Amino acid sequence: MKLVPKTALLAALLSAGVIAPSHAADAAAKTYTIAAAPLAEALNRFAADAGVILVFDANLLRGLQSKGLQGKYDLPSGFQALLAGTRYEVVPARSGAYILRERSVPPPAREPASETKPDANMGEITVTASTLPTVDRLDREMIVHMAAINGDITSQLKLNPNVQYDESQLSSLTGGEIAPAEISIHGAKPYQNEMLLDGVSIANDLDPGAKIMAGTADLIPGTAQSLAIDSSILCDIEVKDSNISAEYGRFTGGVVSSKICSARKKLGGSVAVGYTSSAWSKLFIDPNRERDFEQSSSENEQPRFKKWTYKTTVEARPTSEWGVLISAVRKTSDIPLRRFSTSNEGTTESKEVTQKRKQDTLIVKTDYAPAGSPHKGELTLVYAPSANTYFLEDFRDSDYTIEGGGLNLSGKLESRYAPVLLTNQLSYSQNKQSRRGDADYYRRWRWSTDKNWGDPTGATNATSGEGAWGDIDQELKSLEYKLRATFQPQTLGPTRHRVAAGVDLRRQQAEYARLKDQYNYYTVADLPNAIRTCRLTDGTLDTEACSATPSLKGVGQYFRNLMIYHAGSFDLSSHSGAAFIEDDASWGDFSLRVGVRADHDSMAGGSNVAPRVKLGWQAADPLFLDVGVNRYYGRNLFAYALQEKINTLKTTQGRNGTLAWSEPVVAKPLNRLEDLRSPYDDELTLGASYDSELLAGPLALRVTRRNGHDQIVKLLKTRQTECNSNQCYVYTNNGSSKTKDITLSWSNARAFKTGGVATRMWVAINKSDVESNYATYDDVYSTAMLTDELIRYDGKIIRYSEKPADNYNRPWTLRVGAMSTAVAQQLTVSNILRVRGGYQQIVQNGTIVHEGANIRNFEQTNMPRSAAIDTVLHWTPRVHRDQKLDVKLTIENLTNKKNKMTVSDNYVSYERGRTIALEIGYAF
Repeated sequence: MKLVPKTALLAALLSAGVIAPSHAADAAAKTYTIAAAPLAEALNRFAADAGVILVFDANLLRGLQSKGLQGKYDLPSGFQALLAGTRYEVVPARSGAYILRERSVPPPAREPASETKPDANMGEITVTASTLPTVDRLDREMIVHMAAINGDITSQLKLNPNVQYDESQLSSLTGGEIAPAEISIHGAKPYQNEMLLDGVSIANDLDPGAKIMAGTADLIPGTAQSLAIDSSILCDIEVKDSNISAEYGRFTGGVVSSKICSARKKLGGSVAVGYTSSAWSKLFIDPNRERDFEQSSSENEQPRFKKWTYKTTVEARPTSEWGVLISAVRKTSDIPLRRFSTSNEGTTESKEVTQKRKQDTLIVKTDYAPAGSPHKGELTLVYAPSANTYFLEDFRDSDYTIEGGGLNLSGKLESRYAPVLLTNQLSYSQNKQSRRGDADYYRRWRWSTDKNWGDPTGATNATSGEGAWGDIDQELKSLEYKLRATFQPQTLGPTRHRVAAGVDLRRQQAEYARLKDQYNYYTVADLPNAIRTCRLTDGTLDTEACSATPSLKGVGQYFRNLMIYHAGSFDLSSHSGAAFIEDDASWGDFSLRVGVRADHDSMAGGSNVAPRVKLGWQAADPLFLDVGVNRYYGRNLFAYALQEKINTLKTTQGRNGTLAWSEPVVAKPLNRLEDLRSPYDDELTLGASYDSELLAGPLALRVTRRNGHDQIVKLLKTRQTECNSNQCYVYTNNGSSKTKDITLSWSNARAFKTGGVATRMWVAINKSDVESNYATYDDVYSTAMLTDELIRYDGKIIRYSEKPADNYNRPWTLRVGAMSTAVAQQLTVSNILRVRGGYQQIVQNGTIVHEGANIRNFEQTNMPRSAAIDTVLHWTPRVHRDQKLDVKLTIENLTNKKNKMTVSDNYVSYERGRTIALEIGYAF
């Protein structure tokens, strides 16, 4: 908990974007169930449940216990009951917060409340209640009430002006997917954000850039998050996107930090079921592709789907000292698709197959805080596996399952001593990115009466495919220890200093294993007369790679080449360490935070030093200015090194005019590593925040510039004799980016009261300009990118690196959020309006001659701006005592706006129209 001087309280609340209810809400009585606990925790719980900010010196209440609170209370009587028998009381402040002080101080007059002032002799104070929702920090109420049909962490960040989503996230074509949303912060790639869950990373360090690729035998698709966590169990989500403390590393975008709720009730819980489907969604499809879409045989076009979510939570606090919470969530999606792109009435093969998506989350969290002890501990278990089924289009026996997710286990101990707060955390993670296939072979035959399950209408090119890509396990195990020390403020002359320091040690081991041999037959050819019966020299028939039945070309067929992906495994390990120290100093109206972080990663070699500096100035009572200069180092992924070895598990064999295979030839590496450096971003940021009674809340303006260096890309190099076919894909540091973001945001300082309805609001406007010379590390980096050649873009001659990024790059966005609560009706209505500027789709269109040389010509198609209103109606009527019904109706794109996504020569792609989801639960 952060101590701040009394004079800086309003500035702190302003910079945090705190939104507090009006003191007029004092009269509204509510029913509370607060178990016995340390007094500070009981007050914090009461303030959070009441939706107010409580400010006090936590040291004053050390050792004091509360009997809890049971029954119906308004704010004054609730605080009075909790503080009964102590020498303290709570009074309102003009800022909208409430302040705890000793009763010996004469209480201010209750009327008018707006004139009440905090005690001038309070000294240092502590903000202990969770802050109310802002655009960059979501509390429990915000998480519960705002629209996010899939319920993942990143889908909750729609109001944050510095978060941009993958353009395909809202596509009408893939509404059945349930994977977490991919986001970019300040133009960085999604896999270069650090994702923290209770302080433990859930970012995918294995291979997050690989996506669904039906024709890839070696690589397994992955996402930026290693664990798909349902946000219903979270109490806090915060996005750190600029001026980020030296405590945090392993990112070039930002940090998304989330916290799992602790048990709060003596005994309670909830159950809920949620549903949505294609029938509850308006899928906008170009008329030119409607027929193909409705008869889709590809996971990239999903005309029908059904999604179910099942949730249950049980929590208990047997004593005031410890509690335990258990939560289980299952999400499923059924996506019926045709196995074959065309009908074939002459085969008995399945006409329709249902692909499935499944995510499970089991969380167990317990906390223990002995009365009167300086120690507080917690243990958290998170088990979140996923399993998604697919098949190869136009292939039989081709079903396969992609398995992901895994386990996080962490323990944290906080020890509060007079000079320092020590936090120790030890965690273990085990994450998968694996595949299980139905078959250990892959063959694409020519169509014949013997091989008749494919499409015979393709003339001489008609084929019948069978098989899949085999079983692969990829797993990453991580062991991490963190130590953080936060020292009590010290005064040195006119300055006051708060110093924090810490270390982070991590050991990781990645394993790649192919569980059994997989046979890939290719290069089908006419069967020569000499072997027309497919009989081997031992008298048996070659049924695996030869067919004597004439194909549409009039002769039999056989495969001339065989690639065997042999069973085998290899592993890689790395160790990394980091240390930081930071001093947050203040003097007069100025503040200066100076920090430095040093990282070492054995995968990259060498050490990195990242300075972090932020200077602040309280220029006037309502105006606060700051400037920051920072460097952020990202992380290197195991994908680079793993892919260097994968190809060595393969052998190739051939035959020509005979059924006898040649001797196996071991394949050379297909990928190679150079001496990689860690990617990094340099940041310059300027900010201003202004608060006044006229604005009714803080107004903040921020300009952020990022220059990305040494980013990882894959380059194809020839004349590499140690590589397969004398060429290698080499990972290098040739990637770069430039980003400029301007954001303006406002939050009302207290809820607007209209009758019995209280409304909170948020407004954020962002202007963004992102340039990047690559898409992901998994794409091949061209010669034009390497040499930064001249190109023509939108009629102008520029360098390739100056071409705008073609994803996560809306030029401007407007986001408006409102949450209205009618307490008497137990109803909350939330709305988010998102307007995104016209998107520039970039396509290559041939070449032009410039100064006697051919250069590539890029053109842009200007997509119109898109707009959508997402609405949630959340009704929680009380049934009996602490039991209540929980009904949540979510409507995304309420007005059914038809928003374009992409345009090609053949068709237009659109975002989903109005989409409805219903969740019904019961809490006790």
